[in-house]
Amino acid sequence: MNPMITNAEKRSFVDWFLKNHELQKKECAWLLTYLMSEDKLLEKVRFVDDITNVHRSIVISAKGIKGLPFQFKKGKIISSDVQKAFHDLRLNPDEDIFIKLIFTKSEQCPEYAAVCESIFSAQDRVRTNTLYSLLADMVLDEALEKFEIKQLYAKIDRSLEKRDRETFLRLSQRLKQLRDDES
Repeated sequence: MNPMITNAEKRSFVDWFLKNHELQKKECAWLLTYLMSEDKLLEKVRFVDDITNVHRSIVISAKGIKGLPFQFKKGKIISSDVQKAFHDLRLNPDEDIFIKLIFTKSEQCPEYAAVCESIFSAQDRVRTNTLYSLLADMVLDEALEKFEIKQLYAKIDRSLEKRDRETFLRLSQRLKQLRDDES
């Protein structure tokens, strides 16, 4: 599941899909053709196996599949009208659209696997990057704190050697503060 699928790869897949599968609703073929023709919109298309917990999605089924021929969902609104999906795509080209295609042996199809993304890679990339950033900050903070403590010990030792009571007390107080903050 590649998170960096190009428009050319998506276009090639949709072209292959339309040539090899007849859809339950003919308007769906028109909708997919429209998506292929709009680069900006195609960038926001994510082919996925699971549309649970996504804000905007489309389900398209091929003939021979039992179940929904077409479903468009945006937030709490669910529709089987392809025109509603088309108008929403035209009016909101900057929003991600998650598309689930249901066809025979889709799970064994290398063409579909090549463009299918996990919801995680599509939705949580920003949250994951933020988490990694926070973890990196924590590691860096800890390393800096350890370095500061090491430096304080060295300065305390020098103040003792010089019998500089004022510096010793100030540095010892700072060391105490750092240790209290660790607890």
